[in-house]
Amino acid sequence: MAYVELKWDPLDPFDPGPRIHVVVMNTDEVIRDGRAIGLDFPPPHAQTALLDTGSPFTLVSRTFAKSARLFQTGAGAMLRTLGGEQRCDEYYGTVSFPDTNLPRIEAVRIFSAEFTREKYFSCLIGRDVLKGWNIRFDGRAKRFTITA
Repeated sequence: MAYVELKWDPLDPFDPGPRIHVVVMNTDEVIRDGRAIGLDFPPPHAQTALLDTGSPFTLVSRTFAKSARLFQTGAGAMLRTLGGEQRCDEYYGTVSFPDTNLPRIEAVRIFSAEFTREKYFSCLIGRDVLKGWNIRFDGRAKRFTITA
């Protein structure tokens, strides 16, 4: 069983919420098939993500989606996120959690949006991923735990 414990101070107005390191990338199949026709993919790297129970979907910054060359499956969907409506492109990929024993999410729909005013994270992990976990928030202990 996977277990992760994160610190979060809900009384600190400058603490944006529970955050975790993630690697968002193309599926192994997309990378394999892309390389077979001569495409190049950058090496994966971790970024900081906010665990967002208010978001129904996972979101990455538009800049990151382009630099990681995520496999785009749609364009221009109007979504309400990050405090307002914006046009979001749709991608398909995997999400993993380095330095934890949480299982990799093999295939998930990922949207991209502008993270222009956000300095603490460049990804939101939404309920599409969170639904597979048991999450507990202990406000007095300032602890956020995940079991999967």
